Amino acid sequence: MNEVRSRKAIRRGGTAVVLLAVAAALGLLAAGPASAASRGFLLHNVSHVPLKLESVKPVPTGLCPHAGHCVKPHYPMDFEGRPADGSYIDPTAWDWFELKYGFSPLGGIQYAADLRYEIEGTDATVEYKIYVWSTANTSECKVHGSSKYSCSATDTRLKFMD
Repeated sequence: MNEVRSRKAIRRGGTAVVLLAVAAALGLLAAGPASAASRGFLLHNVSHVPLKLESVKPVPTGLCPHAGHCVKPHYPMDFEGRPADGSYIDPTAWDWFELKYGFSPLGGIQYAADLRYEIEGTDATVEYKIYVWSTANTSECKVHGSSKYSCSATDTRLKFMD
């Protein structure tokens, strides 16, 4: 008789564990999106000139098929920390951008930003585009108006050089 009771207790315990697991899974599926974390992008000015942060703007998601007849959509852009527009980054100094991050099972770019700096004492600018994907980070850069300066962008590491 004790053996029969013991088997029933084990089955009840097993059923309870299964029910708890199902309830937890349903709770996760019904939960809202997790709060966004961030990914840090570090810009190192290894030149001999200061850079002034001109603007930080959203990045368009693609080309508008009928120019003038539509509005270009943009990737989301939000930060947990960044330098203020108009701030300077001196030679050998660093700027830090904490671009928000959100996971999507569908992948793709989650957040993106276009960082534009004036190169002090010139009419030239340097532009960095930073992207946060579900599983990676990418970036790119370009100097406008001068061949004296160059830039590099690798994952979350950005650099400005002369």
